[in-house]
Amino acid sequence: MFRVLFSSRAEKEFDKLSAELKQEFYTEFKKLSENPFFHQQIRKIEGTEFGYRLRLGRWRILFALFPKERIIEIVDIFLKKGGDDYEKRKHLLR
Repeated sequence: MFRVLFSSRAEKEFDKLSAELKQEFYTEFKKLSENPFFHQQIRKIEGTEFGYRLRLGRWRILFALFPKERIIEIVDIFLKKGGDDYEKRKHLLR
């Protein structure tokens, strides 16, 4: 099992969500922590070493995956608006 950590930015965005959305996100975080390599909605972010995104409807969860340390760091949660959404956020990934 992977440990899921939140950046302050992701935590702030998560706190703004409705209770219903938070429950959906909790479910996805649990699945992610159990096996981040076998989720259909995960894609690697091009140009990053550890960057991935998880799609949940129009919402995106941007995270860094460190398999050796068994850590997933959620760096941002946002609504998908355009094609450059990931490019703007690449700097958040280590």
